[in-house]
Amino acid sequence: MFDGGYLDEVDVFDYSFFHLSPKEANLMDPNQRMFLQTAWTAIEDAGYGGGRLAGSSTGVYVGFGSDMGEEYKRLIAELSPASLNASIPGNIHSMIASRIAYLLDLKGPSMLVDTACSSSLVAVHLACRALRQGECDFALAGGIKLSLLPVKQGSGGGLGVGSSDDRTRTFDEHSDGTGGGEGVVAILLKPLKQAVRDRDHIYALVKGSAVNNDGTSAGITSPNSLAQEDVLARAWADAGIHPERLEYIEAHGTGTKLGDPVEIEGLRNAFGRYTSRKQFCGIGSLKTNVGHLDHCAGIAGFLKAVLSLKHSELPASLHFTAPNARISFPDSPVYVNERLRVWESGGGPRLCGVSSFGLSGTNCHVVLEEAPHAADTVLNAAEPDDTGELALFSLSARSEAALSAYLGAYQSYLHEENRYTLRDLCYTANTGRGHYACRAAVLCSSREELGQSWRSFRKACTAAECPLAR
Repeated sequence: MFDGGYLDEVDVFDYSFFHLSPKEANLMDPNQRMFLQTAWTAIEDAGYGGGRLAGSSTGVYVGFGSDMGEEYKRLIAELSPASLNASIPGNIHSMIASRIAYLLDLKGPSMLVDTACSSSLVAVHLACRALRQGECDFALAGGIKLSLLPVKQGSGGGLGVGSSDDRTRTFDEHSDGTGGGEGVVAILLKPLKQAVRDRDHIYALVKGSAVNNDGTSAGITSPNSLAQEDVLARAWADAGIHPERLEYIEAHGTGTKLGDPVEIEGLRNAFGRYTSRKQFCGIGSLKTNVGHLDHCAGIAGFLKAVLSLKHSELPASLHFTAPNARISFPDSPVYVNERLRVWESGGGPRLCGVSSFGLSGTNCHVVLEEAPHAADTVLNAAEPDDTGELALFSLSARSEAALSAYLGAYQSYLHEENRYTLRDLCYTANTGRGHYACRAAVLCSSREELGQSWRSFRKACTAAECPLAR
């Protein structure tokens, strides 16, 4: 066993919710189960649950390693060899992408992407390209990495990139490799014009992206600063931005003696094509927080950058005490963001970049911009929240316990988030979620009245006979 950023539960799965038998779910690779749940959550979070995507041209692009996912199949072979044939659909790697397409009747492209560490960010790139080219109307992109048998087998699995204490100290003088972790991420993508038209909740805007390969380098697994410089410049050109506007880079940041200096060299040279400014762009890596998520690493960093834009904050890159002596940060355009900072706006929309460089030599960089404020349904005088008109707010779940938890989440949301009108909250709750056996509905004329009703419902559920309508 080794230290790592493990998920709390990888063995819990509501098989009946996904219309699976206990036997079928039991024989399904947990990577497939976890991605199915996460993809479903992403779709409902976007307000497109309840079958709204059924029959649509929605693509599915998932970063996952073909060298992974064999552990569960081996366990089945050892513990229940008679079930091996029946387990095949649940352990075919491409089914991770196809399962959600099958369940929701999605008609767009469905594929697995394997470029090693850059897989899931390349999946985002391919999804965005498909949207641009009209191959699909929506795109679900994601990645997953689980360590079902977390047994340490030498440093970095024999590749010499594992740290001595399973911690990742990106850009630090004492860095000696990367730690490990688990993760699963799914995002729903849609062209901006359509998202604004449909008044969707927009977390961030993908401005542009690029992918290339190292070609010949010092070794087939060695990074190439020239290729990294090139993919950065290509992504900036695709985004149509001047890199001086960038205020943060979510780095690949493996914390290795070779990789970190090469990455900063690539950044310095790429920025040097456009500007001589120094120390104006923050840099950090999620790997210092959760470890290296392998094929899921790129989209995990992407999600961190998106949330940084949403909350206007730059999280700290951990385990940074002294800069790597092989990196001259004062002479570079970047500085390590070693503490939480408020991300002040420079006057225009905030911009950042996300890098992911694969052991395969495939590199990817994505440019992100904060969500356009015009797309938010902001409370204002032109659209008052408390009009006095009654609105219907409904929720449903498969059990009273699940519904009560759902109501609790909405209570927290109502307390923390006040940008959206009661009408819009009701519309999304009524149309953007599935409809299940255990149901609750409230007629209300204000957000405060809605919150009070939910508190009464939950209190009654815990005290006596649950009054929730069925």
